Amino acid sequence: MKKFPLVIILATILIVVGGIFLMSKSSTPPPLPSNLEYFWGEGCPHCKNVADFMNSWKKSLPADRRDQVKIDKFEVRSSTNNAALMEARYKYCKITDRAEMGVPLLFTPEGKCFSGDTPIIDYLKNL
Repeated sequence: MKKFPLVIILATILIVVGGIFLMSKSSTPPPLPSNLEYFWGEGCPHCKNVADFMNSWKKSLPADRRDQVKIDKFEVRSSTNNAALMEARYKYCKITDRAEMGVPLLFTPEGKCFSGDTPIIDYLKNL
């Protein structure tokens, strides 16, 4: 009869320690993309600046280079899945402050983040 309380105490300790371990374990981030990922929001004026630049920039590239540069575009204001992916990309870049998160965002296959229209346009110009 005296073993029963000891078993209960040990089981409780195991459950608590296991719960702490599972909760502290960070989720695996999505794998790095093979293409550039561009996150934008409908109605965002900075996103429009990037979109306007991309349209003229892509046309100005030589045909062989144009095929090499692939940009996957994700609208985040109407898609919770796209917004979650954008948040995961920000975490990958070690940006966790909500005030620093926003559109436009360009995420590279090397795992770099470029946020804001000017940094994104400058990066694309140098490709």
